[in-house]
Amino acid sequence: MYVLAIDGGGTKTCAVICDEYGTIYGKVMTSRSNPTAMDALDFEATIHGLLQKLQEQTPQILTAIHSCFAGMAGVKERQSEGIVESIIRQYVDKTTTVVIENDALIALYAGTMGQEGIVQIAGTGAITMGFNHQHMVNRVGGWGYLFDDEGSGYDLGIHVLKAVFQSYDQRAQPTVLTDIVLQHFSVDCVPQLIEHIYGVEHPRTVIAPIGKYVFQVAEKGDRIAKQIVQDACVKYYTAIKTCYASMSWGRENVPVVLAGGVFSNNPTIVSHLEQLALADQLPMQFILPDLEPIGGAVVGAFKQAHVQLDVSFIEAFQANFEKWENEND
Repeated sequence: MYVLAIDGGGTKTCAVICDEYGTIYGKVMTSRSNPTAMDALDFEATIHGLLQKLQEQTPQILTAIHSCFAGMAGVKERQSEGIVESIIRQYVDKTTTVVIENDALIALYAGTMGQEGIVQIAGTGAITMGFNHQHMVNRVGGWGYLFDDEGSGYDLGIHVLKAVFQSYDQRAQPTVLTDIVLQHFSVDCVPQLIEHIYGVEHPRTVIAPIGKYVFQVAEKGDRIAKQIVQDACVKYYTAIKTCYASMSWGRENVPVVLAGGVFSNNPTIVSHLEQLALADQLPMQFILPDLEPIGGAVVGAFKQAHVQLDVSFIEAFQANFEKWENEND
């Protein structure tokens, strides 16, 4: 059985054709496909271009697709599901099941293999979303970097810079973050950072990447960095707890998938969140996803076909995804 999976975001868009054994028959990566951040014609052209390239790779298999699952940022906000579905149906058989969902759902499925739960996303931005057995969806946070997105890479980067400048002024304790940030921007002293931050068109793009350093420095015992990490974990937990309390759940232990670049290679966050949930006696299981988000879209497609995938699929898909990427991209 073949399925088509699409992961559409604000930075890049990926599509794969895959079977239940994790074998990938076609894979295409292209630019962003968030309709809230681009012109409608450009958005449609991106989806067409994605599927045309996939059609060139797999002309016969694409028409044999059983189901398609697309997790796309901004599509539901713009109510563009119908537009996306109509484009997809120009390339697949009329009997193909096509489902368009929020990209947060495929991030959840990448960790739960299609089960209900909560997903906490923290990349450049941050958002918390819950999907339960009653097909209810609940969103908490993620209202933009100017006043929300707490715990995002940008939010962490802001706190890192605050610590560096306040330490420089002797308004706060010295921190190892200063040396790390100076090295990152290749400057000799703190005042020189201003030009590198305010001198770019979109400061957010240069601030968000430095958020990752706070975890490295915290692990080495830096008191300021440790406090920033602890505060971030409280922010995540507050949003997760709010989402949990606003929904009914059909299982005792609710999985909470931690997705996004902020959580990559930061297992200490899991233990912080586990301690907070334990103190409140809330039945949450915090997990890092085993699959890429596009893998979660594959899981969603097979869920539509009532096919339950197992651990062997995870291992095969990840291996084939990396192999295809190295050989074809």
